[in-house]
Amino acid sequence: MRKLRKIYALYVPISLILFHILYLKGALPYTFINIVFLLIAPATFFWHKGFSYLFAALSWFILYPVFISAYKIDLINAFLPLLIFNGLMVGFIMHKNIIEKDREAGDLKLQKKEDNKKTILEEFEKVAGFENGIKLKELAIVNLYEITKKMSEGLRLDDVFKVFSAFLKDNFVFQRCNLLILNMEGPDKRLDRIYSVWKEDEVKSTGPITDYDELIKQILIKPKEIYISKNEGTFTAMPLFLSEKNVVGILAVESLAREDLERFAILSMQFALEMKKVLLYETVERLAITDSLTGLYVRRYFFERLHEEAQRSKRYKFSFALLMIDIDDFKRCNDAYGHLVGDVILRDIAHIMKTNVREIDIASRYGGEEFIILLPETETEGAKLAAERLRKKIEENIFMAYDEKLKVTISTGISLYPKDTADAKELIEEADMALYAAKRSGKNIVCEYKKEYNEG
Repeated sequence: MRKLRKIYALYVPISLILFHILYLKGALPYTFINIVFLLIAPATFFWHKGFSYLFAALSWFILYPVFISAYKIDLINAFLPLLIFNGLMVGFIMHKNIIEKDREAGDLKLQKKEDNKKTILEEFEKVAGFENGIKLKELAIVNLYEITKKMSEGLRLDDVFKVFSAFLKDNFVFQRCNLLILNMEGPDKRLDRIYSVWKEDEVKSTGPITDYDELIKQILIKPKEIYISKNEGTFTAMPLFLSEKNVVGILAVESLAREDLERFAILSMQFALEMKKVLLYETVERLAITDSLTGLYVRRYFFERLHEEAQRSKRYKFSFALLMIDIDDFKRCNDAYGHLVGDVILRDIAHIMKTNVREIDIASRYGGEEFIILLPETETEGAKLAAERLRKKIEENIFMAYDEKLKVTISTGISLYPKDTADAKELIEEADMALYAAKRSGKNIVCEYKKEYNEG
């Protein structure tokens, strides 16, 4: 189009000049101007409309006077070629307008098609995005169902937290997650146990909160989630409820992304449900194996652990000791002050025992005012030291029972495996013999089993 426009821009003036020269020389007849106009007229198809109209006007103001004055043509013969020429130009202009309108209509249709195509693609992308979102939510629900199912298989908090930890590491970005278990006994709740899981290898904590005692106080005052974001990282704390307002634990996460907060809250609620079941199971189990008055293990459970320890010690050639303990003159105390006072003394002595033995030691109420303690991996000297420590603690303690202030003492018998015997039942009997020897020796003493006690 541009090339044709340039060609016509040269062709029009050249053709008119040539016709003028040849006509004046008599080489061409005047009628040949119609052929020249016929060849020039299509130029208006390629030129801009304004230029075409200007050229038509100039043809009347320039060529018409030239035809009359220079060529000596009469008015009618000068008028007719120009009229035909202008008619051709108008026809080409109209044709051009029609083509342009058709082109514009075609472009408009094409644009509409493109717009429709774009709209359809956008709608398709929205539907695809919505479908992907549904699939992701479906996957999250399936994963949540699977993790809930796996957690529900465990009856120990360690097992449930292990499953929870694995899911957390695979599906969340964080630095460290701590499970804070609160001690439910007594009027004041305090930190009892901590379970931890790290996303990567354990590193020094960079979170904004490390004082968990203060965190527990805040959660207990206002039991709701906490989210803190600082330069050193983020910190999230989710309270775990045993009932509507009874907080039993806290999930504390460092460097958890805000966009994961909602998913983590849902996971926390599922974990709380499983934790309620586990804690209920542990409570039932504890009630089944502990004495309701003293909180020490019951006799049946003690026998089970004693046989387990005897087998373990036999396999690995370990020693262990038994302490058989009896409260001195307890019957006289009950008769003088009543059974309620006696119960307080039993409970306080049990507390002293629990706080003065190792975690691996097994303290049990054997019956009445008698207690028995299993000391794994303990030799003679270790057993004596443990027994003397308990005896002195109880002797020095002032027992506050209602309006009474009492002093109480204990007598203790010791037997050792395998030094005294390799039979668990005989070991208890020998510890009992040593206890009675302590009673006969004046009470408030520790007595080790000796062979001659069998003869007595």
